[in-house]
Amino acid sequence: MRWSPPLESCSPDRSCRFRPGLLIAMAVLVGTLPGCSLGVMAGKMLFGDPRMPAEFTMATGVNLVDSEHTVVVVARVPTYLSGDLATLEPDLITGVTDQLLRESIQATPADEVIDWIDERGTSDAVDAAAEKFGTDFVIHIDLSTFENLEEKTSWLHRGRSAGTVTAFKVESVDGKKVPRMIFERGFDERHPRRQPVPVGEVSRTVFVRRHLDQLTNDLARKFHTHLPGAGI
Repeated sequence: MRWSPPLESCSPDRSCRFRPGLLIAMAVLVGTLPGCSLGVMAGKMLFGDPRMPAEFTMATGVNLVDSEHTVVVVARVPTYLSGDLATLEPDLITGVTDQLLRESIQATPADEVIDWIDERGTSDAVDAAAEKFGTDFVIHIDLSTFENLEEKTSWLHRGRSAGTVTAFKVESVDGKKVPRMIFERGFDERHPRRQPVPVGEVSRTVFVRRHLDQLTNDLARKFHTHLPGAGI
């Protein structure tokens, strides 16, 4: 009876397999990479890039990704902030919602939320959103600043957005949907993160859209896992 090395599978009921080529590559790493570099590279080969947990998950213990939990995103944007973008409030809701959906979070589609807001004339009612959409969590964004010029200049684009993002868990009390706040974070963003952009290099419209894209991605990232350093 000839002996053969047990390198083909992890266990009879699992499909994972270790191939000789992989082991050889790891052996080469052992001989050429120092210290923690070896562990990082070997880990990436086996498991891919590591992902960081969401702030929401770390604070509440609730993981929204690939779960049965449902969420709805609403926002309050004062009209005086919409000078650079007339559709700032619906675009903010859409950007965050679409990112959550891409990350496998069950979010109410933004067009349904925006239609409801248009009918009501206001979106600043967390309890009404909880009742309307029958959701598990309501994410509320309160935007207080949205600027796109460097302070005291007219020749440099510099985005600044600030406010608060809050999450409410929806509970049933005496047959009514009652939202209870479980998570709150302030935000104060800069776009670009390092240097302002001369006005002549990019149009105001394009710059504002890029600023909004960065903001919505950063806000959504508070609720889903992400790569280390994302958003820096």
